[in-house]
Amino acid sequence: MDYIKNFEQDLAYYFSELLEKPLAKPLWIYLSLSHKCTYRCQMCGVVNILQGHELSASAVKNIFDTISAWDWDSTIVLTGGEVFLRSDIFEIIEYGVSRGLKIEAVSNGALIDRDLADKIISSGLKNIAISLDGAKEATHDAIRQKGAFNKAMTAIDNLVKSKFRAAGGPQISVWVTIMRENVGELFDVIPLVKQAGVECLVYHPVIVNQDDMQNTSPAARFWLREDDIEFLRKQIDKIVEYQKKNGLVAFLHDPYLWLKHFKGRLTKKEWKCNPFVFVNVGPDGDVRSCGAAFGNVKDMSLDECLKTGEADRARKTMKNCQKPCLQTCWANPQSDYLSGIIDNLIRNLRASRIDRTAKKEILLKALSGLNSYEEMLKNA
Repeated sequence: MDYIKNFEQDLAYYFSELLEKPLAKPLWIYLSLSHKCTYRCQMCGVVNILQGHELSASAVKNIFDTISAWDWDSTIVLTGGEVFLRSDIFEIIEYGVSRGLKIEAVSNGALIDRDLADKIISSGLKNIAISLDGAKEATHDAIRQKGAFNKAMTAIDNLVKSKFRAAGGPQISVWVTIMRENVGELFDVIPLVKQAGVECLVYHPVIVNQDDMQNTSPAARFWLREDDIEFLRKQIDKIVEYQKKNGLVAFLHDPYLWLKHFKGRLTKKEWKCNPFVFVNVGPDGDVRSCGAAFGNVKDMSLDECLKTGEADRARKTMKNCQKPCLQTCWANPQSDYLSGIIDNLIRNLRASRIDRTAKKEILLKALSGLNSYEEMLKNA
């Protein structure tokens, strides 16, 4: 573990938010290559917007060049639409991997036959995530399309077998969207994907409108109703108990926050966005974190987009947002509080096996980093 690099990165997120300056680079960069898709899923509206737009391979490569110069622990997520509809998808992945970047992809699995699975496994991706919205065929298909469940499970099977043959490859994950239609099957997804060979399972709450993260309405379709909440609590209890004993499930925040989220009672003391953590580039090239775009990669570099006046205003709007969306790509809870950042470093050092001299050097570097931010605060 690079203790000082993790410490310095968390400090950068904390002080970026405090000083309202881009001292940190995005942790997550989502590239929506195109909104073309094999399905028209009930809870997803991207196929209805920006049709005819596609982020060109040259634009993506320019973004990769920018990110590779950051020396930052960023993850690029290729999404859409369905990313494997792109004929140049492996050219894009290969270029990013050649630049030393950590790249993941999200797919509905509709196109992943044995040949495509082999290409994905050997591509250099760090993670391939398959969307699965129920433990039962009828549930998943009602949300997405008839036959979608079997295609998703076949995709997982093809990926697992290909990774076994190759003796390595990306982590194989499943992403589950929590909604009223599948709340009774959330735990049942676990044995299903575990048996299939999946290595990581992530849950996240449904978004009412993917263009407006603040649009979290209890009147919306797919939103959990009051009588669903207690049932969700029981599902969480079972999932948490399983995770403690067996792993597999990755919690990016406290899962019991889902209850308050669906009740509309989640506060910023419990969960908040850090406006410097996440950025999305749409198929039209527009760059945004949440809300209005603040640049376009067709006209300027990603670095330049992050430094515009519009970017400053967008981040200030996010910072002042009073309606948390609970989307994990915006959160970085380990950097929310300065005391927590320091405590985490000390806890990790105590648990490590490095000698006292090395620990002292790390602490001195950490102190130097804190002193530099103190000077910034004095001059702010």
